[in-house]
Amino acid sequence: MNYKLLIFICVLLGTIMSSCVPDTGNQMTDIVISMSDPEIQKITDLKDKQDLKGLYDYFRNENPSYRYQAVIAFASIKKAEANDSLVAMLQDPVMQVRSAAAFAIGQSGDSKITDRLILSFRGKDTLNVNNIFNANVLEAVGKTGNISDLKSLATVRTYRSTDTLLLLGQARAIFRMALRNITCDEGTSRMVDLLYTVSVPKEVKVLAAQYFGRAKDINLSLSKVRLTDIFTRERNPDIRMALATAFGKSKDIDFLPALKTAMIAETDYRVKCNVMRALGNFPYLEFRDIAFKNLKNDNLHIASTAAGVFMSNGFIEDVPEYMKYDTVTIPWQVRAKMNGAVLAHTALYFTKSKTVFSERIKKNLKDAESLYAKAAYVDALSKDPYNYMILTQIYAEEKNQLIKISAIEGIGNILKNPLFFRAFGNGFGRIKAEMLNTLANAITSGDVGQIAAASVILKEPSLQWKEWLKDLTFMKEALAKLKLPKEVEAYNELQSCISFLEGKEYKADRPAYNHPIDWALLQTVSDSSIAAIKTTQGLIRVKLYKKNAPGSVANFVHLINEKFYNGKAFHRVVPNFVIQTGCPRGDGYGSLDYSIRSELPQIYYNGEGYIGMASAGIDTEGTQWFITHSATPHLDGNYTIFGKVVEGMDVVHKIQQGDKINEIIFVK
Repeated sequence: MNYKLLIFICVLLGTIMSSCVPDTGNQMTDIVISMSDPEIQKITDLKDKQDLKGLYDYFRNENPSYRYQAVIAFASIKKAEANDSLVAMLQDPVMQVRSAAAFAIGQSGDSKITDRLILSFRGKDTLNVNNIFNANVLEAVGKTGNISDLKSLATVRTYRSTDTLLLLGQARAIFRMALRNITCDEGTSRMVDLLYTVSVPKEVKVLAAQYFGRAKDINLSLSKVRLTDIFTRERNPDIRMALATAFGKSKDIDFLPALKTAMIAETDYRVKCNVMRALGNFPYLEFRDIAFKNLKNDNLHIASTAAGVFMSNGFIEDVPEYMKYDTVTIPWQVRAKMNGAVLAHTALYFTKSKTVFSERIKKNLKDAESLYAKAAYVDALSKDPYNYMILTQIYAEEKNQLIKISAIEGIGNILKNPLFFRAFGNGFGRIKAEMLNTLANAITSGDVGQIAAASVILKEPSLQWKEWLKDLTFMKEALAKLKLPKEVEAYNELQSCISFLEGKEYKADRPAYNHPIDWALLQTVSDSSIAAIKTTQGLIRVKLYKKNAPGSVANFVHLINEKFYNGKAFHRVVPNFVIQTGCPRGDGYGSLDYSIRSELPQIYYNGEGYIGMASAGIDTEGTQWFITHSATPHLDGNYTIFGKVVEGMDVVHKIQQGDKINEIIFVK
């Protein structure tokens, strides 16, 4: 048994009485965070400025609230160079402070620190090892450790169902390892046990289910019976939807009966969406009738998901059936995908019939009232490689940036289509050169959306652009014209593209500190303040997390007061994931001339309705935000949470792409 396992196994002492912590005398031990406290404001400003030395000075402060605030600041800063100082704080006499240190160290992702984290795990602390500090150490190891650490951690099975914090820490650790593509049979077995044990807390079970939904290349063969039983009897939708995804990824036909039954009996649309996607991974005849039946489901999320399954996994013999959905009254979200299914699955050599149907799609594109519908029809056209000329023409003639970007993305779809080379034979080089010319025009257009979309295509390894692009002067000139921090997303994508083509490693630079927190404005926000979001689908009421994300909340309230969000569209809707809004362009590439800092204290996306800041990387947030449909723990520690829906989740679930915010009212 290695020493790491010995350290973890010390939880055998779980409830044994142990020696008391040293007498702290008259030392303060309570943590009280008030955003009206000038010292708390100062520490938060130091975090925003990423003034490490200034923060270190507070590590020695006698007030534990200031020590805590300074330590947890490093969870947002994520710099490994701070870890030596943070390790010392693992010995702080106040548990919340040393817990914050463990969490912050984990956020750095520094593999060199893992052993020191493990050694800090306390088998004897106060009266019980089941505490938040040990839980945070376990989670941090999940963010920094290797396969050996995972095996040692996962082998510990002495935690009881009452050791809720230790179980949570262990589950988070195994889950975080999986997100880093580190898995082992021991970890999988442990997560099965956590799911199967009735008395294990709900949040632990959700993480265990998410492990199966997110982990790559794990072996489910020995756990099929237990997982199927859990899926069948479990009522928690967050667990069921994650397991449905896992069953689909496995492609194991033994899971099919449970999935088919769920598609009939399930009442939660989110689970049905995941089941529908999962069924798409199985042989076509296994899901065909179910998908056709759900194309007209009253819930548009389910209907569009079913259409998406046909577009991705359709069958040539059913193309005539797909065509019929262009002649019936259905929402554009379904029609466009079924249009795409026709082109995607019609035989390559049926050029005449595809040309005729492409004309029908072009008519749908012309007649569509919504820009998002138009973009969806452009995407449908991209399912046929021969439509590259149509997309090139759309790009050249279209004025709206959303549609131009859709045309660029469509060109990327064609280039990545496995049939691309077969379609053009010896002439593929000439066709590829024509599309490269369009991509180059996008790079030099000056439009951030076009630049970002084209950059993504040009750095796609499978397309082998390195041999085509020897002179990158035009890219570097375009890069020099981009304005920071406003155009940071396009800047990062283009710089990453250039680095790839030059064979260099690229790490995005963080925007410099440029937008101080408006503390006077923040004082108008109380712990009970609500943002009432009036949308075209109804009212959503959101509680703002002032203490967890003061910069994001102050920015949000400022934009509300400026009426910035009035009329903004929900430009991105992913069924059973998020709805996203706040883009001044309406295509996801818009921003204002500043950025705010990521705020990543220990708070989790462990349920539906969390409000998070959209970003293009750490410290790039600005105006865009999203609301989650369900638990999304893969976002934890990377996306700022600044509020939660307290009323109107039914409205959140109704919202579709193109719905709008009428106004937001800030209720103090």
